[in-house]
Amino acid sequence: MIRYFYTIALGLLLTACGKTEGGPGGGSHPLQQEALATAYTVRLPGRNPEEQAILLTQTVYPATREDNAVGAIILVPQDEKIAFTAMNRITHMPVNAPLLYLTRDNKISEQTLREMKRLRPDGVLQDKRTDVYAVNVPKDQVNKIREVLGYRVRTFYEEDPVKLASVLDMWQAAMKADHPDEVIISAVDHPDGVKHGIGPMGWNAHMGKGFAWVYQDSIPQATRDILKRRYGDHGSYMYLTGGPDVISNKVAQELGQYGLVRRIDGPNVFATNTVNAGYKDFGRNWGWWWDWEPRSFGWGIAQAGHNYIIGNPDDMLSMIPAAVLGHMGKHGPILLVKPDSVPKATADYLKMVKPFKTGPQETILNFAWIIGDTTSVSLATQQNLDRLLSPFDIPADTSAYLTEAPTLQEKKD
Repeated sequence: MIRYFYTIALGLLLTACGKTEGGPGGGSHPLQQEALATAYTVRLPGRNPEEQAILLTQTVYPATREDNAVGAIILVPQDEKIAFTAMNRITHMPVNAPLLYLTRDNKISEQTLREMKRLRPDGVLQDKRTDVYAVNVPKDQVNKIREVLGYRVRTFYEEDPVKLASVLDMWQAAMKADHPDEVIISAVDHPDGVKHGIGPMGWNAHMGKGFAWVYQDSIPQATRDILKRRYGDHGSYMYLTGGPDVISNKVAQELGQYGLVRRIDGPNVFATNTVNAGYKDFGRNWGWWWDWEPRSFGWGIAQAGHNYIIGNPDDMLSMIPAAVLGHMGKHGPILLVKPDSVPKATADYLKMVKPFKTGPQETILNFAWIIGDTTSVSLATQQNLDRLLSPFDIPADTSAYLTEAPTLQEKKD
């Protein structure tokens, strides 16, 4: 009888631990073989957002066993603000989910369906073993996931990204029994709102803090509700992405009634994201007279030896899923460049974190992932980034290297 009991208990334990995954590379995308590498960069050359998202999941998740598999998959339409909201709030632990896209006509393509099959999610234990979070995915496509893959799907239907942020805030709070006090806030109606917020979004994918939208000159009710859910004397710690030209000082002052307001901003989208890479807000979150819980928001990177995720601000749909490299890769912030040049703000930041020639550990960890093909970030820009990340003074024309070096093989009299 006791033996029978232990057999049942062992069976239940193994079931609770999730599934063991299959062999790697079952859905390998051909572009995975076309990555362009330099000494300090590797390019993941997606030609469109859907391909880019698949390349990222194949890079981060071998899916050979539980500890390198995904917890779940986020599936969204190719809608910048919906994808941005989902990546801000769903990706982090305990969900552990990369983001994949529907096609432009809101279907699941064969290549995405194959990648979803290869990933074989473990299922989120805290959420009834959910395998897929489908945000605004048509019902017939949700049924396809259930029928073809047999996955458990949780659906969210909310076309307004402002309200979607509130829905995801309540869902996360139910799962974690808490609301994170730190809240990133971006402008939903500014043309560069997502671009200013892409770096802080990478921090959220890495750390799982709160997120809300505002308008340039007003605060929507859904965002007021998100902020009211935070409690304590201080309320929320709010981080606005962008300067007063993106989120007005009037809105910043009104937000002050819900807690402490900070800005992460620069004069343009490139500068805002370099400020974000170096930004750190550390202090007391809450506590008692004999003890306190700290808050620690932001990367705070001002020295060599880190990874970066670098791409084009005009290709946000490809950049949004790339935040998974900061979630499960060598954690690092997102930076932006132009297709054919490295803007001054980004170049100045990379010069600040350039390794010393005598620091080998910092040197080998100073590295960047380049997101997109050469039409999004040119080969010359990738090479320029490589020089900025290198501890050595590499000439632009590397063909001069051998001709200027002494010929050692010539015998001197």
